[in-house]
Amino acid sequence: MSKLIERLAELRRHLDHLREIRPRVTDAETLRRDLSLHNDVLYSLLTVCQLVIDISGELAARHGLRFENYTDAVRALVEVPGIPPALVRQLVPLPGFRNVLIHEYVNLDFDRVISALDHLQPVEELQQAALRIASSS
Repeated sequence: MSKLIERLAELRRHLDHLREIRPRVTDAETLRRDLSLHNDVLYSLLTVCQLVIDISGELAARHGLRFENYTDAVRALVEVPGIPPALVRQLVPLPGFRNVLIHEYVNLDFDRVISALDHLQPVEELQQAALRIASSS
C-alpha cells in the first residue's frame, strides 16, 4: 500500500471519528470542561490538518510541483488535475489552523474549533478526489 493510500485511509478514519463524536460537542464550555473530549477533538482535528498537508505535498510532488511551506503545498493542489480550484481555496486555511492547534492551545478559541467540526466537507471532498487520483495512477 502506498503512503498516499495509507494517509487517505487515516484521514477517512479521523473524519469518521470526528463525525461520530460531534454530537457530544454541544458547546465551547463542554470542550473546556471535558478533557477527554477536548483531547479527542483537538487531536483528530490536528491529525486531519496534518494529513491534508501531507496528501497535498504528495500530490504536488507527483506532478512535479514545488512548494516552500505547508500552505504552499495545499495551494499547489490547484495545478493537480482532478482537484477543483474552489476546493483548494477552502483548504488553504488548514495549515494555519494546524499551527493554532499546536501553538495556541492554552488560549484556543473553542467556537473556532466547533466551527471546524462543522466544516469538514472540503476535507471529505479532497479525500475522495485524492482517492480517485491514486486509484487511476
